[in-house]
Amino acid sequence: MKGWGIVIETASPSCQVGLLKEGEPVGGIRWDWPQTHGEELVLLTQQVLRQAGLRWNDIIYAVYHQGPGSHTGLRIGLTAIKAWALSFGWKVYAVPLLHILRKVAEEISSPQQLIFCAWQTRGERWYGQMWKGDTPIAPPELLLASEWKAKVPEEAFWVGNIPHVSGGVYLSEISWQAVAAAARHIPPLDTTEQILALMPLYFRPFFPTQRKKEPIA
Repeated sequence: MKGWGIVIETASPSCQVGLLKEGEPVGGIRWDWPQTHGEELVLLTQQVLRQAGLRWNDIIYAVYHQGPGSHTGLRIGLTAIKAWALSFGWKVYAVPLLHILRKVAEEISSPQQLIFCAWQTRGERWYGQMWKGDTPIAPPELLLASEWKAKVPEEAFWVGNIPHVSGGVYLSEISWQAVAAAARHIPPLDTTEQILALMPLYFRPFFPTQRKKEPIA
């Protein structure tokens, strides 16, 4: 990750923007008023750039938390990233939530330890995935908490927003610094076609809002 880059985290209640140089964090800002991402994201990004004495065309790449997370926040972030990347020729690093959690666990757990990455959603369901080192054991799944508890081995190292008494890391939210750290292991999207095709990840299948009597095809 060469040169200057920005990282945005819009999948959680806070709106966060960070500045990277050679992939390393050098400064950032967060806005803690929920449901104002659309109004604040561009202003926060401009403020981060101005404080560093940079212009938009000094940026070479952008890092985007791809989710799952807040539907609205993810779409706001993606719209901005696509517009900036296509206008200024940036590369885009799209980082899934479970890759972020695995990176957090990697820095604390033992090498080749079994890692359980999970995020609690509505209805007592957890979106999770088990890893062995840097290799996923199976695709992500959205299961009831009771199903995951029966499925995850006792020796697993837990990471996510679910407290676990036998060991692990509890995260109340995802920071922009954690998104940036995970991005170093993600290949960039660097063509117009790849960037246009980029979509957020959701906990469950997402359908755009329909009119009250309009059937879903």
